[in-house]
Amino acid sequence: MIVPTMTHAEVYRELDKDRENFIRWTAHMADSNRRRALKTTKFPALWWREYKSPRNNYYLINIAVMKRKYDDNHALSIIALRREVRGWTAYLTDVHKESNVKHIAYVQHVFDRYAERMGVEKQGIELIKHMFNNMIDGVVVDDPRLAGRSVRYNGRDHQFIAVKEGVLLGDVEDGIFIARTFITYEMATGVQRRKFEYAQSGLNTLEEEVSHVQRVKTIPAIKMEVKIKNRIVNNF
Repeated sequence: MIVPTMTHAEVYRELDKDRENFIRWTAHMADSNRRRALKTTKFPALWWREYKSPRNNYYLINIAVMKRKYDDNHALSIIALRREVRGWTAYLTDVHKESNVKHIAYVQHVFDRYAERMGVEKQGIELIKHMFNNMIDGVVVDDPRLAGRSVRYNGRDHQFIAVKEGVLLGDVEDGIFIARTFITYEMATGVQRRKFEYAQSGLNTLEEEVSHVQRVKTIPAIKMEVKIKNRIVNNF
C-alpha cells in the first residue's frame, strides 16, 4: 500500500509489487472496453476507469482508442495516486530504453499551476483527469540550458517535458522525473519558446527558474541544440 511517508522510489517499488493485480484487472475489463469502442462514433476517444487493488492502491486509468477495433488501436495511461495533506501526488510509469527518465511523479503544485494558468475551474481528481486528457503524451527535452543557464535543483539537473498545452519543469532523481510546476508556452520567450514548441511537435517548486525563463531574451542558437530523447508513451 502506498503511504505518505514513502519516497518516490519506494512508491514505484510498491507499484511493481502490484503489477500482476493490475494486469489481471485490465484483462478482466477488456471486453467492456471493446464494447464501448464499438459503440463510439468519434475517434480518438478517451475515457477513464478507477481501480483499487488488493494492495489498497488507488489508480486512475485513461483509455485512449484511435479506431473502433479496440485491440489494435488503444493505449492505457496508468496513474497511481497518493493522498497528501494538501492534495495528491500522481505517479505515471513511462518506460523507454534510452532516456534517463523511467517514471514521472506529479506533485500537487503542478495541478494547481495548471488550473491557474489554463483557467480550469476543477479540483481534486477531476482536475487531474482534465490535465491528463490534455497531455497524454509529450517529449523529454534533455537540455537544462533551456532555463537560460545550467541550473541544478537540490543537487539535480533540471529537465523539461513539452506537452500539448505547455511545459512541465522538474528534476530527476533515481530515474524519476519529479514534475514540480507547469508553464504555458506564452510564459517562455524567444529561443526557449521555439524550442519547446519544436519538441512538442516531433522552487521550492522551481518558480524562481520559471521567472528566469521569462527574463531571458536571447541565447546563442549554437548553444540551444535540443536533444529530443524520446516521445513518451505511457505504459505500466
